[in-house]
Formats: sequence, C-alpha cells, structure tokens
Amino acid sequence: MPHPPARTCDYIGPVTDTQIWDAFALRSDDIILSTPPKCGTTWSQAIIMMLIHGRAETDRPVWYDSHWLDCGFRDQVVTKGLLDDQTHRRCIKSHTPFDGIPFDPDVTYLTVYRHPIDVHFSLQKHVENMVSDILDFMYPGSPGAAFERFLTAPASRAGTDDLSLASLVHHYRSFRAWSQLPNVHCFHYADLRRNTPGTIKRYAAAMNMTVSDTFVDEIAQASSFSSMKEVTRHNQRSAGKGAFVDETKFFDSASSNKWQGRLTEQEMKDYHARFAELATPAEIAWLERGDQSI
Repeated sequence: MPHPPARTCDYIGPVTDTQIWDAFALRSDDIILSTPPKCGTTWSQAIIMMLIHGRAETDRPVWYDSHWLDCGFRDQVVTKGLLDDQTHRRCIKSHTPFDGIPFDPDVTYLTVYRHPIDVHFSLQKHVENMVSDILDFMYPGSPGAAFERFLTAPASRAGTDDLSLASLVHHYRSFRAWSQLPNVHCFHYADLRRNTPGTIKRYAAAMNMTVSDTFVDEIAQASSFSSMKEVTRHNQRSAGKGAFVDETKFFDSASSNKWQGRLTEQEMKDYHARFAELATPAEIAWLERGDQSI
C-alpha cells in the first residue's frame, strides 16, 4: 500500500476535538466506529459490544463501555484513561472523518450512514432533548430555516459538528475512498433496519468473528430499540439525570422517511439540487437507500 490513509488534520467544533488522538495508543484489535451523528451509532455500538463480550445482553447503556474518545465537551484525559484501562477488545466511538483519525492496518474501521433528511429530523429531536444548548444553532427559528441551514451550511474543520448535508457527504467520501482496504467497512442504517440479522453477520465478519445464527438472532432482539430503552430507563432511575432531559428519548422510533409530509415541494427540490451539487448519482443513491440487494 504505497499511500495509506493518514491523519492529516484536526477537527474542532462545538462537540468535537480530535487533538486527543495524538496522545492515544491504538491496539491491533481495536474497532473504531466513526459515523455522522444520528446514523445508528448507538445501535451499532450495542451490536459490536455484544459480539465482543459474546453475550446478547447488557446491564447498562453502551456508552459506559464504548467510549467517545474525541468528544470535546468531556474530559478527554478521563475518557482516554477509561479506554486505556480496558482489557477486552475496544470499540472506540467517533464522529470524525477518516482524515482526522489515525490509521493502523491492523485496526478495524466501521462507519454507518443514513438518509440525510432522516438525519436532519432525528437530530432535531435529539437537540430538543439535550440539557445543554450547545447545538441549538442547528435549528434557528422556523423548521424551514433549519432545513435551509442544513442544506446550505458548508463542511469545515468542525467536521460533522457542522451538521450539514455537506459535512455528511465529506465524512462519507473520506471513508468510501478507502473502502477497498480489508479493514475499512461502510454500512447503512437502512440495511440494518431491513435485514438486522444479516447486517449483524456483516459486522461480525468485518471484526473477523464467526457467529452462529442463534447468537445473531439473540443480538438482534437484545439490541432492539425497545430493549435498549428499557436498559436506559433502569439506569436513569438509579443514576439520575444526565446529558438529556429524558435519556430514553435518545432512542427514537428507529424509523426511516419520517420527514415525508413535513417538507414542502420547493424544499424537496432544493434538497435534490443541493445534493446533486455535492455528490454523484451513485453516491446519492447509496446514501439515501443503502444496498438494495441486502
């Protein structure tokens, strides 16, 4: 491989600071799960951690074990220490494009994408449920103004903190450009919904694991949104309030196309025109619908 992927820049925004990667030592069996926000990150973390631990159950939310290393609004030294202390195979969460993450040919890189408009509306509920107002800039004024901002805001060195269509496309391209490598794998939320057991098997294969059909079915049930909500509800009762008004609302309906009927004909035209400026027809088709053959 004459020109491997490389970490060439830092992304720093309202919720991200990638400088911590300079002080972090990767292990050969690490899994880095980097997704744009609201693309199935937590669902994927749950599946991955169940595969790692070999049991289709969890007694606490996945973010207690699969830590978000480059989260900029938490103490990154503490987060690094928690990951350093883990003795099992690690799943490290990130929302950072590939050029902001260190590359190691022995590390597994997984990323997940979702229909961009689903991302926009799922983020709206997410922001409304947050205790902090750190992301309120995303939804200024009317719903129409918020959608216009999503379409027109650029991709910058804030990375996916830009929370725009352009930043989502940039994240996708940063990984897809290297998807021919055996340790870089792109997944889609629609495929995970359409064929959960089949996609779980693909996660396991990416992690170089062999799993039985029975175990896959057990993981599919244990990682369902209703199951994860119940674990979070129990934890919230015992731990009190966290970053969200209601921690269980972190898990929404898991549905797709929830935006249908909420956008005007002109807004949809604007969306298609803007997407066509940013991506090729093939990229648009995959980002909106995933792999239709799965």
